Amino acid sequence: MDKPLPSLESLQREVSELTAIYHGRGWTAAATDLESAISMADNRVLATGAHSDATTITLEALVACVKRWLQAKSWIFAEDLGILVLDSCKSLKGERDPMTMTAMHNLASAYLCRGQLDQAVSLATRVTKLRQDILGEAHPQTLTSMANLASTYRSQGLWVDAHKLDARIFETKKNTMGPSHPSTLGSMANLAISYTNLGQHKEAESITRQLVDLGERKLPPTDASLLNWKLTLASTYRDQGKLDSAGNLEREVVTISRNILGANNPFTLTSMANLATTYREQGRLSDAERLEKEVVARSETVLGETHPQTLMSISNLASTYRNQGRLEEAKVLGRKATTVMKEVLGERHPHTLVAMADLAATYHMMRQSPDAEILAAQSLRLMQETMGKDHPFTLSAMANLGFIYQSQSNWEVAGGMAETVHSGRERIFGTDHPDTVAALEDLRRVAWVEAADQNTRHSLLSLECGEALPNVPSAISLYLAMVG
Repeated sequence: MDKPLPSLESLQREVSELTAIYHGRGWTAAATDLESAISMADNRVLATGAHSDATTITLEALVACVKRWLQAKSWIFAEDLGILVLDSCKSLKGERDPMTMTAMHNLASAYLCRGQLDQAVSLATRVTKLRQDILGEAHPQTLTSMANLASTYRSQGLWVDAHKLDARIFETKKNTMGPSHPSTLGSMANLAISYTNLGQHKEAESITRQLVDLGERKLPPTDASLLNWKLTLASTYRDQGKLDSAGNLEREVVTISRNILGANNPFTLTSMANLATTYREQGRLSDAERLEKEVVARSETVLGETHPQTLMSISNLASTYRNQGRLEEAKVLGRKATTVMKEVLGERHPHTLVAMADLAATYHMMRQSPDAEILAAQSLRLMQETMGKDHPFTLSAMANLGFIYQSQSNWEVAGGMAETVHSGRERIFGTDHPDTVAALEDLRRVAWVEAADQNTRHSLLSLECGEALPNVPSAISLYLAMVG
């Protein structure tokens, strides 16, 4: 039996029920927003007369309410109302209607921001296909849906798919809107993020430098786009070992975003987390811990305990604890982050894989060798399958597994891995990058041990078991893909 078309009364009743729920939970502001939307719709109906389409006018008011909530980052409310609005639009107008497509896009955005990635990619794919068919690929609304889909791909770790889509969007906007249009520049920034995710750091730095130089000439220092570009540029610096340059930019962004956006804003939290990552890589572990504790606390309150950004911040704090030698605390936090990431994001997601590699490093430092080897090997295999064998994260995971094999005196396997890591880093980063230098030192050490006698091997083994593993790349750097 077909579902009956929504009437004005049934729509108002559903909204009234949602409003009552919000009042009952103490969410007064959201309840008031809903009441205002219905009141504004009623006034429009009265003003336009008896022949007006009251249901459509009410839906338009609710669609606008969803959009305002998205802009205010009130994602839970946007999802609740977005589901209601989309169901009504599809029943009343069909999915090819412009209002329905807008409702689909808005709900896909809410799913993405809530970290519900399977629902987000399904809806974003559908509305993108509809708009491409009906409006054409160069239409602004189509490009917006394509950008939303690319963001979802990045959040899922489908970086090759995201890069292909980002490149199409940028070229289309450059040809239709011009290279200096704000929307084109935004797509250019997303393309730089895709290059970063693919490990192509020089390309990412070149693009982002252009954006920052342009922004500093034409935009105020507090402009949101300029801040985002600076944060992305800082990330490319850090990925290439330019830690002082990264830290200087990140401190600037943190100071401005705290003052302008507030400490609880997701962008501010991301900038704080990235600065903490730079501190950790500089060896400033107390500064890293201080920032990461604040990020974890604020993220759990503002975003929720299972949000991807919250989970990454927990994993990062675990990394800092491990580097401080606080291994039991690192293990507890690392297990928590990994377990929930597997449930929320899936085992093959890049965030999950980095957290798994991080936890394996902690196990190794605690001399829990079998657990460390199993988890490190699993994360490496999945990184090779999902990110590619030459991705910097994959090479770091291989270096860590090789270090575990060294501690077991499995020098033949460790030597092969050391050669692979060094050649890969030299090809990607060049000979002078800190990671390449570290890989060369590791390769030389393994080669020397393989040539030494058994007594020397045994002596070196007793020393190596207590050393820290090389740092696994910080999971929070991956979050940059979510804020574009």
